[in-house]
Amino acid sequence: MSTPADIRARLAHTLDVAEEGVVQVGKLRHLVVSPGLISEIQKGVEDRLGSKASEYLYAAGANWAAELCRRFRKAMGHDAPEELARLLCEHATEMGWGQWRCEALSGDERGLMVRVRRSPLASAYGSSDAPVCHILAGAVGALCEAVFHVPAACNEESCAAQGAPDCLFVATGTDLAAADSWAW
Repeated sequence: MSTPADIRARLAHTLDVAEEGVVQVGKLRHLVVSPGLISEIQKGVEDRLGSKASEYLYAAGANWAAELCRRFRKAMGHDAPEELARLLCEHATEMGWGQWRCEALSGDERGLMVRVRRSPLASAYGSSDAPVCHILAGAVGALCEAVFHVPAACNEESCAAQGAPDCLFVATGTDLAAADSWAW
């Protein structure tokens, strides 16, 4: 079985300035931006799209995490749900997306719970009556899909922007083949 160090070595998770103006982690180019910039983009999208904005931000987070999960699974060389969840949480933490911790993973219920302490998105957004970490919720939803191989949805149950100490995400997968009925 591969250790996290072996997997990291295969993914080359080191920050590198490949050439002036180009920052890479492994072979992937990255852009270092402040959470304030993301928050301003989010607020602008919310002003224009209203409640639909959360769907777009969720999808962006889901796409980001789905690609990471594909890369991690390929580097692991096997399917290990707990290891995949741990790797994504460690990576998000290392990249500055807050301190991620997978607190629960239930195969029977096809669900997982991730706590994010010091969410940069909640911090930059400021006080809010509703959860604001839609990008992170999308990422946790995609992680749940990758772990359980079923469509999943994630809700941010508590958010630091609402005054909670941490942001808490709960994702649950749905086995469509086992569903009693289909709804459109």
